[in-house]
Amino acid sequence: ARLAANASRVTAGARSTRARAVAPRRASRPTPFPDAPRGPVPLRAIGVEASDDASADPEDIKAALAAKQDAVAKAAEGTSLADTAKLLEALTKDPEAEAKKKAAEEAKAKAEEEEEEEPEPELTYWEKVPPPAPRPPVTVTFHIEQETNFGDHLCIVGGHDLLGNWVPAKGIEMDWVEGIKWKVTVALPAHSLIQYKYVIRSGWADDGDSKWQGGPDGLIATGAAHSTQVIRDIWQHGDWGAGNPNVAAIPAAVAAHEKVKPPEEWEYSNKENVSVLPEWANDAVFYQIFPLGYFGAPTVNDQTAKMVPRLKQIRDHYKHFQELGIDAVYFSPLFESGTHGYDTFDYFEIDRRLGDVKLFKQIVKELHEIGIKVVLDGVFNHTGKGHFAFKDLQKNGASDSEFANWYHVGVRRWDYEGWCDAKTGSSFSYDCWEGHPVLPRLNLDEPAVRNHIFDIAKFWLEEVGIDGWRLDVAHEIEPDFWREFRRVCDSVDKDCLLVGEMIHGNYNDWVGHDRLHSGTNYQMSHATWHSLNEHNYEYFYNALRRENNLFAGLKLVNFLGNHDVKRIASNLDNPAHYTHAMVVLILMKGIPCLYYGDEFGMEGTPEDGTDEHSGGDDAMRRPMPDTSKPGTWPAVGVSRLALNKKLLKIRKEHPVFSNAGSQDMDNIKLVAQEWPFEQITVVRETEDEVGVLVFNCADHEVNPWPEVQLPAGCIAKKGDKFVDLLAHTPETFLVNDGGKIYAGPCGPNSVKVLLYQKPKPKPPAPKRQMASTGFSIPGAAAAATDPYATPPAPPADPYATPPPAPTATPAYDPYATPPPAYDPYA
Repeated sequence: ARLAANASRVTAGARSTRARAVAPRRASRPTPFPDAPRGPVPLRAIGVEASDDASADPEDIKAALAAKQDAVAKAAEGTSLADTAKLLEALTKDPEAEAKKKAAEEAKAKAEEEEEEEPEPELTYWEKVPPPAPRPPVTVTFHIEQETNFGDHLCIVGGHDLLGNWVPAKGIEMDWVEGIKWKVTVALPAHSLIQYKYVIRSGWADDGDSKWQGGPDGLIATGAAHSTQVIRDIWQHGDWGAGNPNVAAIPAAVAAHEKVKPPEEWEYSNKENVSVLPEWANDAVFYQIFPLGYFGAPTVNDQTAKMVPRLKQIRDHYKHFQELGIDAVYFSPLFESGTHGYDTFDYFEIDRRLGDVKLFKQIVKELHEIGIKVVLDGVFNHTGKGHFAFKDLQKNGASDSEFANWYHVGVRRWDYEGWCDAKTGSSFSYDCWEGHPVLPRLNLDEPAVRNHIFDIAKFWLEEVGIDGWRLDVAHEIEPDFWREFRRVCDSVDKDCLLVGEMIHGNYNDWVGHDRLHSGTNYQMSHATWHSLNEHNYEYFYNALRRENNLFAGLKLVNFLGNHDVKRIASNLDNPAHYTHAMVVLILMKGIPCLYYGDEFGMEGTPEDGTDEHSGGDDAMRRPMPDTSKPGTWPAVGVSRLALNKKLLKIRKEHPVFSNAGSQDMDNIKLVAQEWPFEQITVVRETEDEVGVLVFNCADHEVNPWPEVQLPAGCIAKKGDKFVDLLAHTPETFLVNDGGKIYAGPCGPNSVKVLLYQKPKPKPPAPKRQMASTGFSIPGAAAAATDPYATPPAPPADPYATPPPAPTATPAYDPYATPPPAYDPYA
């Protein structure tokens, strides 16, 4: 007891010392019970559990306390006061509190350790995209008039990296304007003196023929930074000779200038333009729907009829979309309009012939749920005459309407070629798109118009949740407008896709890192079907060369049919060439876009149209057949649908046939050395696959077939096998000496899709398990018994009646005689 009392005093003194060390100025706390001894040990702290039972005997508690103190005293015998204090401190700790404290400390240490070792956050897709190279600060536009032959084009070459350093193949291609007029805009460094010359190039081969302009070189002195210059040149003929003072003076002037100011080097290139698409769009397959035709809506909207929710019919086609293998639906105009949809009355409403915004928003949600993106057609070059701004202009006249600046307005129609007359009480003329009175052209220089269009873009992105825009006649609108439109859309959704309708000109003017993401590839569309009808793959080859020279950094939207052109089934002279066209569309570089019904072989030409408001185009906009009833399809529908499903499956499963695969012109070969060029081969590569497309558009068999030469360094080596993915039965082709494949014989009007895949490493063999008996039968692996395994099936009955064979859609036969052409009026 004496030792315990001493220990109590020592412990109390230690607590008092710690208290003073922490808060030396704090007044001592008065003891609530002055008569109680100082520093008493709590009952719980010394192992005596307090009871909530009021009937507990105080004598029992005292006895337990006395026993505990006796144990402490006995344990402390022969020890120092310091050891006794430590022992008592250990006995007075609350184990539960100590455990919680220790767990908290361990958790804190672990969190600090994890925080220290936390890896860098993974970059987003757009953070991985490198920024574009800085653009030189002076913009120079060159104009010249010069007659050229068919297949020729003009380029400008000069003594600077940005002008190709005098190599015609690296020169800057000029854009044909009209007649014999050509122009091109390039970026050049400020305060520079640069020589240049014009060259006529024949074809697009690097070593093709070139005709240089005569006379002395041109000379341009660029001005200050951020300036714009315009050069209008006259073509010079003949060689003036090096001794001519005018000829000699140009290089002398440049040499003198470079002694004082050496040429600046730029990573930027006037020739190479790269556009980075949202990640989801890189290898997406698009499906275009013209809603008013697809759902069989009336061709005229009189603005009085009630809303008819025809859009909901698309729900019956979700299964078809998934089985076909598409990734995005592009809807042609959906907004309230008067006739065909391109004469927009209200950009914030769905056409009453189709539904309303609420219904369409639900459809967008449903398409997203099955993995399909949604892109809308934005017609922002012109409106319809029923648009509120034009109606006010007609009502109040050009002088009094607050919307007069929304359109291009004049006084008299005959003062402006192609303009239309308002024919109202206060008559005025206005610019109408391609002479169509129902399509007044918007003045996109007017800030109020731009803001109106930007509000439209944001509404459908934010409120409805669409994923992008296809922009009507984008090539007729200044690129600066699309730069601003892009910034607006990016501010709402960085993954919003912008695709411009591109028909003429150099697509690089409108498509780029700060403008539109992509454009419609009309030039390759024409080359695809035209080369087949002409039995001339040289036309197709030259179009590929042009695309490779001009648009190597772009991923353009490829198509074979749409709402404005003949359906591909009607455009081909030989129905057997349908396979050739679809293989090009789906398995070559670009973003494929199928026009609804083309997967079945629907037909239609403008000559067959009957609607006066559509100019005959209604023939390409007929209602979609019932996707669940093959009897409603064209006669070739079953086989052509099977072909397209197979091609899209190949594209999805084998990246070499998508945009991930290379498509170098060195690996695209015309087989013949002279006309007719009816065979062509295309070799595409990735790190793990090699794909070869072999086309024969001739009406006769080709045997023996000239070899397909694989590129140097190809992963497919001698003895490796390629498999024809379109063959009815497995057919393989060996790689021979020198990396050559003999792909013949090739039947008339045939296509082969050959694939080689690098062998994958074999997985490690599973470990053999010993049987539970401790020994194994020689030559047999002992298997562990699985009490939950499904019992083996009973042996087959050799006398049982076999089940009926399953019925299946007949396999696609690309060489079968095609059935009669689809007759839409039968």
